[in-house]
Parts: sequence; structure tokens; C-alpha cells
Amino acid sequence: MKLINKKQTGFTLIELIIVIVILGILAVTAAPKFLDLQGDANKATIQGVDGAVNSAISVVYGKAIIGGVHKTAGGTGIGVDTNGDGAKDVLTSFGYPTAAAGILASLDISVGANGDFNGLVITTGEYVISTKSTTVVVGLVPEVTDGTTAETHDGCYVSYKEAESETVKPVIIVNTDGC
Repeated sequence: MKLINKKQTGFTLIELIIVIVILGILAVTAAPKFLDLQGDANKATIQGVDGAVNSAISVVYGKAIIGGVHKTAGGTGIGVDTNGDGAKDVLTSFGYPTAAAGILASLDISVGANGDFNGLVITTGEYVISTKSTTVVVGLVPEVTDGTTAETHDGCYVSYKEAESETVKPVIIVNTDGC
């Protein structure tokens, strides 16, 4: 009877350790790119809200021109009908949505405790919309523009300041520093 000499093959302990070390290095370098997905999602959401605000104010302003209220300061009952039911469902000031009631009525988003977004009137005529997973902006301080690092304008929000006159359009500020 003849014995066949079989040689067993496999990985040595050293080879396995080297593979594990290489995988560890790859995981450490790749992990930060995937860990900040919520920040990227918040940033994209805020940019989407910015697009919605810009579209909404364009539609409302067009309807205000048709309705002849584009030169009228905001007040009770001054607005446009955007859904065709005959009621003025978006309040306007100089043809653009007012800060709180007008902009929210022109957007299809829910704000508040049960909504998808936080919303807050900062000053008369200025409304801020932020994502639920970010800190609610309680006050805006003008951004430092002289190159210093003392910026106090950080956040993840869209700020809408209503039109102040016929010649001054609404001011929309998008900030994604704190997303």
C-alpha cells in the first residue's frame, strides 16, 4: 500500500494579521466620509427649501401682479389666491409673501412640533426655517465678513425677510454652516 503525501494549504497567522491591519487602515480612512451623512442630508434639505421658497415667491408675485396688489404694503386681507378657491390664502406685502403666514401658506411644508421643520419669527418681517435635527435658530446676528473667525451666523436654515417696499425684493439667506 502506497501512502500519498498530501500537503495542506492555507493562510499563515502572519498573512491573516496583515490582511486585518490593511482592512483596519481602510476603515479608518473611509469611515469619516460615511459618518456625516446626516449633515449632508440636512444641507440638501435646506437647499431644497431654498429652491421651494424662490419658486413660491415667483408664483405669488406673478399672481399679485395679476390681482393688482403688487404695489400694496401688507395688511389684513391683502393677498392672493393660489389654489383657485377664491379665498386669499397667501398674505402678501408688495406682491411677495409675508414673513410668517404668507411664506408658510405658499410652501407645502409642515413647521412646528409635529412638522418636518422648525420655524420661527426672528424679527417683524423675518422668518427662519430650519431642519428638525439641527438646533433652532433663536436669533440671527449679521455675519462677520472681514475674514475673522468670530462668525456668529452659523446654522442650518433658510431665512426669509419680506419685501419692505416696491423696489426692495425679499431677502433670502441660506446658511448650511451648521448642518
